[in-house]
Amino acid sequence: MVSWLALLAAELGATNRQWDLNDVAYLFPLPQEAESNAPHLLRPQDAGREGELLPYEDFLKVPTLLNGGKGNPSLYATALHLVGARIDPCPKAVADRCSPEIRLVWQPIEKDLGSGAWVARDAAVHSFYPLRQERFQQLARDLWQLKMTNLDKGIDTAGKPLGIHPAFSQPIGTNNFQTRLQEILLDYCGANNLSSLAFTSLLTPRQWWRFGKLQADRAGHWVNVDIPRIEAPIEDIFNVALDNIHNPLGEKADAVFNVLPEDYPEADNLLPLINQGYRTNDDRDYPIFKAKLDALARFDNPQRSNAETLDCAGCHYAEAARSYALKRFPALSDHLSADHYPNPEPNTFNLTNTTLASQGTRVVRAFGFFERRPCISQRTIHDAAQSAHWLNTSMPPASQTARSKGETPLTSHPSGPPGGGTPSTLDQAPEARI
Repeated sequence: MVSWLALLAAELGATNRQWDLNDVAYLFPLPQEAESNAPHLLRPQDAGREGELLPYEDFLKVPTLLNGGKGNPSLYATALHLVGARIDPCPKAVADRCSPEIRLVWQPIEKDLGSGAWVARDAAVHSFYPLRQERFQQLARDLWQLKMTNLDKGIDTAGKPLGIHPAFSQPIGTNNFQTRLQEILLDYCGANNLSSLAFTSLLTPRQWWRFGKLQADRAGHWVNVDIPRIEAPIEDIFNVALDNIHNPLGEKADAVFNVLPEDYPEADNLLPLINQGYRTNDDRDYPIFKAKLDALARFDNPQRSNAETLDCAGCHYAEAARSYALKRFPALSDHLSADHYPNPEPNTFNLTNTTLASQGTRVVRAFGFFERRPCISQRTIHDAAQSAHWLNTSMPPASQTARSKGETPLTSHPSGPPGGGTPSTLDQAPEARI
């Protein structure tokens, strides 16, 4: 039997073009200062084929996003906007089966009273939408056609680092691109297939963040999900270091996580790096920091960890921890861990992080904005590479191109596609609430 991926490849036609990072992870720009609102950003109330993107009654299940700011009802009505979308054909695997999904990233966007600029608040909600095989097949067609339309206008994602989508830097394609991309998202995401919500709440600015996740059953009832490794429904990060108040990114680390079970893997315990009380705070920290960089490499490597095996705090604080380690010991920048993520298409993918995610100890954003600046974690960049590589090697023309460049097809990689499945089989599990 010919796989649906082979049929899709035949429809798309042989081409030397390939999926790249910005073809599977889309970051939208924030409004300009002169704009009175954010007309180009989708709102949770916007609806398409599957219903509202994020219904009010579902959003209210999320704990308070901004402690001391607007309450959730007000944020929903006036401030919550879509800032990013991620396409993942295989976020995790059950045996050798993949369950594709779309993840939408929401942040409160408000005008700063001091500067008058539009800024993103340091909180977020991620909404997840699983897709059946045939729906993912159509999604891939639609996104590929959008990519080809951009190419006709001279907008190319090839070799570009992950960031705000290149189409937004060229006015000739901006309006058509954002309109079509929004149409695609509205066609495939909505209340009918909304399956889970993950959140980052800001409880104290620049000091205290809370993480958690909720899952919807088929009847639409929301339940808290225990976070992997800690078996608790919420996890907090506190960074109480006395820092330079003029640097909002942070320079020092004196952080702790609120839950750390006795059976938490010692090799992955970051406290000897991020907490002042656990450190010696002199040169004796060097070998310990070096060992912890190996843990951070595992956290950043989708072939070593995923959302089912890694806790929220470890993942979201990895960039901050690395930033502090390299500030203390710049020589550690030459350390290459055995657990580092190998670029699956080194002649194509640019895994450089050009955002500020790795520049401070008070940055926990994985895909979105810190005030006005893009903020993308190295883990998100690697996830995008895995997804793009999965699509390239699952479509014969793209696979042939990768082989001609001497790159390793995903099917021959020891870890397989993201999550460990095989590229030829996708899960037929039903979508939520249908």
